[in-house]
Amino acid sequence: MPRLSDLLALIRDAQSPEFWVVAALGLVLGAILLWWAFRHLEHKRLIEDTPTALVRSAPQGYIELQGQAALMDGDPIHAPLSMRLCTWYHFKVERREKRRSGSDRSGWRTIERGTSDHLFYLVDGTGRCAIDPDGATVTASHRNVWYGRTRVPGRYHTDDGAWWARALGQVGQPYRYTEQRIEPGDDIYTLGNFTTHGTATAFDKEAAVGDLLRAWKRDTAFMLKEFDSDGDGEIGMTEWATARQRAERDILAAREQVTEPPAVDLLSRTGDRRRPFIIAAGTEQQAIARCRRRALTLLLLGLPVTIGTAWAVALRVTG
Repeated sequence: MPRLSDLLALIRDAQSPEFWVVAALGLVLGAILLWWAFRHLEHKRLIEDTPTALVRSAPQGYIELQGQAALMDGDPIHAPLSMRLCTWYHFKVERREKRRSGSDRSGWRTIERGTSDHLFYLVDGTGRCAIDPDGATVTASHRNVWYGRTRVPGRYHTDDGAWWARALGQVGQPYRYTEQRIEPGDDIYTLGNFTTHGTATAFDKEAAVGDLLRAWKRDTAFMLKEFDSDGDGEIGMTEWATARQRAERDILAAREQVTEPPAVDLLSRTGDRRRPFIIAAGTEQQAIARCRRRALTLLLLGLPVTIGTAWAVALRVTG
């Protein structure tokens, strides 16, 4: 290991342009890592502080739901690479390429990727809510990586099995396929904007009856024909009461013939950056643990980078 004196000499003797470029990159990298760490801590606190709602009694607005993923009616959703049935997917196809001309070193370059935007259901035992994953931060329950010789993968191979078998499977293969999925029946936790669409409008019987009576009243011939029981050419109080009873029966009969579409509950993004849209596989406690773990990892990376870079800058300035 290099001694501290050697490190101090290296910092003091480094060329100015190169040193300040590296220092700037270090500070930017450290700031990004720390920002993401605190972002995950904010998500953790938000998940902990938001009570879980039930679909049947959920209020409109920003809420938390837990349940199982389910497909909607209609055409099923299949992940493009593995063709497995799912409710959400993200895939990536990479090709192994040389990093520089004349170099033996190679790396992976992404040549195709895609993310599902299909709606699916969250079912919690009291009802079901449609989930629109557009704009969501999604953590999948299934992730598979495998290799092949063509851009379009052939027979699907899972990455289960011994580590040495997986390592041998990628030797000489120019393509790598990565796929993440949420499958029907998987537990999911969601945090987003809850809205109900297609809610039945309130029925005002008195207003409807009044509108119908006014329409009849404008047609004098109709009124006399239908309700002038004594034939005196006028509609008296008793006859007007009969007309009103008839209007009520007609309005109620027409109302029974109306079939309104059922209300649809939808969870989607909020448009407010302070209120993230989260779809995470597993339970609420697993989502909290995941945020805590990610925040800790980023802090362990970001703090040494930031402190070390700041120390080197201070040493350079004062030395």
